[in-house]
Amino acid sequence: MSFSSPSYFFLCLLLIPLIAIMLINFKKKREILSRFMSEQSFNKLGMRSGREVPLIKSLLIVLSFIFLVTAMAGPRWGKRFENLNIKGIEMIFLLDTSLSMNAEDVKPDRFIVAKNLINTIVDNLETDYVGLITFSGAAHLQCPLTTDYEAMKLLTEATEIAPPEEQGTDFHEALNLALKSGRLSSNNNKIIFLITDGEDQEERWLDILKEIKTEKLKIFPVGIGIPSGAPIPLKDKSGNMKGWKKDNKGNIVRTKLNEDVLRKIASETGGQFFRLTDAVGMEILLRNLKAFERSILKKKVRLVQVERFHYPLAIGIMLLLIELLLIEKKIKWKRD
Repeated sequence: MSFSSPSYFFLCLLLIPLIAIMLINFKKKREILSRFMSEQSFNKLGMRSGREVPLIKSLLIVLSFIFLVTAMAGPRWGKRFENLNIKGIEMIFLLDTSLSMNAEDVKPDRFIVAKNLINTIVDNLETDYVGLITFSGAAHLQCPLTTDYEAMKLLTEATEIAPPEEQGTDFHEALNLALKSGRLSSNNNKIIFLITDGEDQEERWLDILKEIKTEKLKIFPVGIGIPSGAPIPLKDKSGNMKGWKKDNKGNIVRTKLNEDVLRKIASETGGQFFRLTDAVGMEILLRNLKAFERSILKKKVRLVQVERFHYPLAIGIMLLLIELLLIEKKIKWKRD
């Protein structure tokens, strides 16, 4: 036997003051009776019909309390097989690792905010499949679809800005890799989170949208940054600032959030665009994700213990009813 909520047994400590109150009550009744007649006189002049009834009633209350607490603790014994449907969503995170994600128009910077977003979403999941693809000029599968959330979070934290030879931003490469990676099942609940500032230099993403629609993938672009933009800091391997990115004319380059592109991608695929600039934006995204319809991803059969709380519950209620039916009879005086 086991219990689903054994902590309820601490309620049995209430029996200590309950029993103490009962004993005090018995004692006071006896003291009051002794003021009117002695024990010998009482035995000679009258008799108490059902003198043992108060003791039985108190015992029934105590036993009923114990059984009701046991029912609350959720006793379980015996086992049975149970069909279990695992419901969830397949979601792939596309994380932009281009140099512009170092911009600090959101604090501490776009890239850290993006990684924190992924980990926050993962922390709020239960049975959904998640995967991670990083992209800039090229795309890489960092984490295949999995329910191992701790591994997903570790791989996300380990992700860094792409090296100079892969710089640039190409949504097409990332979306194409997501298509190949997001085919675990035939359900319609497949999501791509495109986490980026929206600056796509290649502009080839329109070519792949038709195939994305065929696969019933919905894209939810998450815009990181602000439309007015910010300069791009250049950092060494230790993360120390060493200057700003400049164009061929020596002017400091400003990177801006391109909402128009991201909104169009969302509209074309039946997704929704989110701008993530503060905690409010993240809260809205999480609320929408929780409301998203889940479908069956997997079916399992598991062996579970059978809940038996109704047995002690029935006994506890029965004891209470018996206690209510027992009546303390009045004193009947003897007749000579």
